[in-house]
Amino acid sequence: METVKVSKGKHFLKKGDKLKGLFIILQGSVRAVSENDEFNMEAGSIIGLMESLSGSYGCDYVANADCVFYGFPYQSPDDYKKIFAQEEKYVAVFAMGAMHQANMLVRRYAIFYKKAHEFYKFLAGSYGAYRKLCSDYKLPEKAHPGLREFAPVELEGQLDPWVREYYERMSGLSLAAMDQHLARDYVLGIGAVSNAACWMKQALGLVGALKGYLKGNRELLLSQSPDSLFFMYFELAKKAAFMGGDLAPVQQKIAELMDFAKKSGLYPESLMRPCFSEYKAYDFAKAAQGQGDGEEEEPAEPFEEGIDYLGQILEYSGYEEEKARSFRASLQEYKDLPDILATTDDVRKLRRKLTDDFYSIYELAFFRSLDGNYMPTSVKMFLNFGFMDEEMAGKENTRSLFGLAGKMRQCKADNVFTAYEWLLSIYHGKNEPSRNEFDMDYTGYLNEQKKTGKITAADVPILAKDNRAKLKFEMENMFVSTNRATYGKISTFCPILYKDDIIGTPENMLITAKKANDALDEIRKIDFSLFYREVGFSDPEHEVNMEMIQKEVLPYIILMPNAGSKAMMWQETAGIKKDTQARTIFPILTVTDLGEMMVEVCGRFRWEMCRKIQGVRWNDITEASLTSEYSDYIQYYRKNHDLSADAKEKIKNALYKSKNNYREVFVKDYQSWVRYESKGSFRLNKVARDIIFRYCPFNKAIRSELKANPMYREMFEKYEILKDRKARHMVLWYDKYQKKGGEITEELQANKDFYDM
Repeated sequence: METVKVSKGKHFLKKGDKLKGLFIILQGSVRAVSENDEFNMEAGSIIGLMESLSGSYGCDYVANADCVFYGFPYQSPDDYKKIFAQEEKYVAVFAMGAMHQANMLVRRYAIFYKKAHEFYKFLAGSYGAYRKLCSDYKLPEKAHPGLREFAPVELEGQLDPWVREYYERMSGLSLAAMDQHLARDYVLGIGAVSNAACWMKQALGLVGALKGYLKGNRELLLSQSPDSLFFMYFELAKKAAFMGGDLAPVQQKIAELMDFAKKSGLYPESLMRPCFSEYKAYDFAKAAQGQGDGEEEEPAEPFEEGIDYLGQILEYSGYEEEKARSFRASLQEYKDLPDILATTDDVRKLRRKLTDDFYSIYELAFFRSLDGNYMPTSVKMFLNFGFMDEEMAGKENTRSLFGLAGKMRQCKADNVFTAYEWLLSIYHGKNEPSRNEFDMDYTGYLNEQKKTGKITAADVPILAKDNRAKLKFEMENMFVSTNRATYGKISTFCPILYKDDIIGTPENMLITAKKANDALDEIRKIDFSLFYREVGFSDPEHEVNMEMIQKEVLPYIILMPNAGSKAMMWQETAGIKKDTQARTIFPILTVTDLGEMMVEVCGRFRWEMCRKIQGVRWNDITEASLTSEYSDYIQYYRKNHDLSADAKEKIKNALYKSKNNYREVFVKDYQSWVRYESKGSFRLNKVARDIIFRYCPFNKAIRSELKANPMYREMFEKYEILKDRKARHMVLWYDKYQKKGGEITEELQANKDFYDM
């Protein structure tokens, strides 16, 4: 035994270190920090008891004050015999320490279990109340899969109540009573300590699972996102006020929600203060008079001239001082270039360094933002627009972006995300990472890493659940690739926002959620089946084994932090299932016509979705599909007797311009189909028109307007016959289904609406 002194703040022992001893705290206190929890150990506690069976320390042990310890050499449970042989009373001392520590950790488990249960009960009840209030106000409720699917916590190895009661009683024994209980028998002492160590370890793991449950779900109740229940209630209150409804019920629920959030200990003051202040400051009386828009957020601080925005961003991100100096120097060198858009080797090298640093800083700033503390407006400008420097962006643009950074809610909707919000959804597990440039999803990537020996088989299931690793995969692949591609000028791309890319004002260039969805809706009004997929419906209880129905799945629209001119169809589904959302990528600032960008993206979606469904037979003409018929038409156009010489020449030119890419030829034809053919202005040849109409038909209203035109009449007549046949089948099985007691659900009604279109 030896006396050990440790000064305040020092890491006495580190997690993962080989177990070298057990230490009784004689003076001071120690903070134990694990990946699952952290707690204080006071005088009389024994460090190492919990790990005595594992062989290594499971926590970082940090001195809260100047500490004094008795140290006992220890490597395995056999060493207990040596320790107890020194002093017979040590049997009771160590057992007493073990009982107290086990009781403390088991009690922490009980506290967090109760907290998790209360959180679920409150959130589930509040969401139910929200839906009822929506019904009472006759307002549409906001769809939120996370809240709909929210479930109580489930634990493996849950502790029985007797465990808590046992250690509560044992820890209440005096040292003399413990000494008498164990009769100074070292075998009984080792058994008591080892059993307690097992329960300690299990309790600590369960505490971690419970804290993970609370942390992983707390944003459902309150976050800065409009998807949190707090802001869903807030928006409901605004709409109710505008309609002249009684606000008392909804305001009562909001008050309960704020009170729960304050008492729960789950939310930092830096999050609650601005959220609750925004609600308290909102003028509902003005909204009732139709004057409140309720959509704008105010910047966190007033705009000032001459601010070192770059310094704020670097400081917030925690970028290493030496790297920060190097980045500043490189950026200044870049700004001093006589031609910032030059493509010489030295400029390309400089641009590449700035790009690499940009993404490193972006990643650090993103992870820093997760702590919920105050975020400067400059950082919001950086994360949302790629802004870093006032001189680079221009003074007036900086002022405009500063204002826009406080109004980012206008760029968010259920299907529209800023790049920052999208990365948050990946980190919090609301969405899975996108496929990379090699069309490999995250699971495939992990398997490839295992094959190449970069990770072990044991690492795969761990990394598969690691949201931080998922986020890094998304940032290093989709984020980096699409940010460059949507900029439009790949050879001169630098992710730092530059004033020459801003034409007009940022306000006019900004793609809001409304603008994006309006552009999407314009296409859906024409190509009504665009986002509908065939999915199976079954209800054996009411004698429906399997019927195919149409389900609309709108794509995600992700806004990258740049001023660009290109949009991308990144992936047609989120995974194997075809009824998951596509991912389309747009720049957040653009001067390009948004409608044109959207129709081009939708054309690519049409093609890629068909390829996804058809699989390896996507170009097999024996299996009719959009891609197979169109590929056959393009491949053999020279032999097609239905095409004029002029039409063949146009196809030849189209192939040349698209570098023989059939998809790109189709996309150009699809653009003509939506923009011109839908208005009766002929731009396509007969063969292309026939194929596209069969797979991308116009809605009923457009068909009614065009049916008198002989160019369309035959196509429309064939379509109506097929449509009526399918509609009759639907009506028959719907009637049969209802007679058997089945209910026309929301998805079945959506299927009926599809045929009505």
